[in-house]
Amino acid sequence: MKLAILLIGVYGCLALYDPSSYTDRQCGSDMPNLWLDVVAVVDNSKGMTLNMLTGVATVLVSIFNLVANIGINPNNPRSTRIGLITYNENATLNADLNAYQSMDDLFSGVFGSLSAVSSSRLSYLSNGLETARVLLKNQSFGTPRDHYRKVVIVFAASYYKGSSEWDPIPAAQSLKDDGVIVMTVASVWDATTEFMNDLASISSPGLVFDISAQNDTEMIKSAVMMANCYCPNAYIQYRELFEDKSSTPYGSCLHPNNVSTSWKASQLNCRNRKAYLATEFTQHKHDFIVESVTSTTGFHPPLSYHIGLNQVLGKWVWDQPQGLPQIPLQSYSDWNPMYPIQSSSMNGVENFQNGQMTGWQNIDQLKVSTNYICESYACDTDNYCDANGNI
Repeated sequence: MKLAILLIGVYGCLALYDPSSYTDRQCGSDMPNLWLDVVAVVDNSKGMTLNMLTGVATVLVSIFNLVANIGINPNNPRSTRIGLITYNENATLNADLNAYQSMDDLFSGVFGSLSAVSSSRLSYLSNGLETARVLLKNQSFGTPRDHYRKVVIVFAASYYKGSSEWDPIPAAQSLKDDGVIVMTVASVWDATTEFMNDLASISSPGLVFDISAQNDTEMIKSAVMMANCYCPNAYIQYRELFEDKSSTPYGSCLHPNNVSTSWKASQLNCRNRKAYLATEFTQHKHDFIVESVTSTTGFHPPLSYHIGLNQVLGKWVWDQPQGLPQIPLQSYSDWNPMYPIQSSSMNGVENFQNGQMTGWQNIDQLKVSTNYICESYACDTDNYCDANGNI
């Protein structure tokens, strides 16, 4: 396990999304601006060697070494709190969510708490997960940080499994039912397939890692940043597969509105929400929106809803957040047969279902009323969202 800890005091932002790239926005990857509540649950039973426990400490600090604000910063809500729990036969709260207020605190606290292996051979992960649940209930849920995403990262060398009060699966499920993202890290050399499968039954989908695998620390970092990428209530996060909510997300959110109004009024309504009428740069995005509205109350066949395509000075362009230039239509298009109709008054576009297919057709921006789709950037490391979901 070759890991370097880089403690950096000055941070720079990565390039922000440029809509003119004609690609859909990815989730933010600006690690210094991470804003989460995280609880690390670490096995320190005899099944975890001292060498591996030190490795866990190194990985844990490495995951967050670029975060600019550890703890609570009253001048910047983009901050990350980290709690630490160890478990063997019993669970110990080594640091609550307010203990570490700097990177120095995190470094000294983690290495101090993970400096010795317990004398107990028993490893009840269920106790560690229950302690994490109580910690989040008392210090995150129902507080001014209630809207912050919550993550539990389990570092396990072994644990009791089976149908008893010590079974960790119900405890893990309780966390996930509360919206907590659970990651598991196999903290042994040469983890078996069986052990990895056991950890997968505890973690959120696709979030099981192997501490001894090459690049897994970077993969955990990426997963932590992805956990910080979400959409406010009532929005649907654009993702790789509509039917799989755990599939790779994009950094954009969609809000199907089942209120019938004109294209122009729809645009204004979206802008009042700091959003814009949805773009369809690709067939994939078009199909995802069709599936989204099909599953939304108030949308009925034949489907009909406004999107962001509109004509300005004879050119078709995509609506964008207020203040940004609209993006010219490029290669992909999905016009219904006989469209677009050449007309100086038909400058808006709706998706309209024609048989089994749903495609674009241009309409009068002021006279044709139908449902509409707003789109906005996701809450992530580039965009802090308040408790109301406002960026």
